[in-house]
Amino acid sequence: MDLKQRYERMIYMAGFENNTYCNFEASSAKAIAGKDVLLAIFSSDGGRLLAVSGQQGLTINRSADSIEVTSKDTTGGWKAKIAGMKEWSVDNDGLYVPSDETHKELGKYFEYGNPVCTKIINGKTKKPMFGGLAVITDYSLEAPYDDAMTYSISLEGNGPLVDLSELEGVDQMPDSLATLGTLAVSSVAGTNTGETAITVTPGLTSGNSYKYKVAANPTMPIYNQVCSTGYTAWDGSADIAAATGHEIAVVEVDASNRAKKAGMATVTAKA
Repeated sequence: MDLKQRYERMIYMAGFENNTYCNFEASSAKAIAGKDVLLAIFSSDGGRLLAVSGQQGLTINRSADSIEVTSKDTTGGWKAKIAGMKEWSVDNDGLYVPSDETHKELGKYFEYGNPVCTKIINGKTKKPMFGGLAVITDYSLEAPYDDAMTYSISLEGNGPLVDLSELEGVDQMPDSLATLGTLAVSSVAGTNTGETAITVTPGLTSGNSYKYKVAANPTMPIYNQVCSTGYTAWDGSADIAAATGHEIAVVEVDASNRAKKAGMATVTAKA
């Protein structure tokens, strides 16, 4: 139990009238709603995690072969078995949205027989649950005359299904769930007239770069929004030409110019 969890537990124990009738430690209070568990796949370039659009049902199957080791001296007339090789699969179904990027990606994976990097996540807590490499063995579409068009897909594991709950560095969430990281941006007078010196914390993530725009009331991008039009590249140290009183929005983008973090400050320029 980490420091944050200890603190939260202390709050629960001390508050709510000492939990006399509201027991937050009960297993029923910690149960996970099935609607919050989502199947996601990585894009073919591995850069983006996408929650499968329209999904409704999700089943995670795990099983092991049994190996019979019964011999003549086995007592009581009972067969004896030991566990053999393990396997896993995922069955998913829901509303078919052909224009969605996830179904286009799934169609390509199925057509070319390429393995899919899958991830099961808790969409409510934004925590990873399981992950593994799989192949698509069934991708069926159903179009009844009196109901919505649906899909069903089966993925069979290629290697282990990894429990991600205790691993570090596997917290990437789908674009639809991820939130834009926060940059603390400060502005002071620059070296030359009409320029401002900008400081940004935390520092730049390896492989990323900065973009900025200055306006009276600039809008902030959303997570993974492409920041090219209307933005100017910045090296993180050069003074920027801007008018005092305007706002400057600084965005950290990846190699594809997709926003990962952002922050804003009121400009102070040298008079």
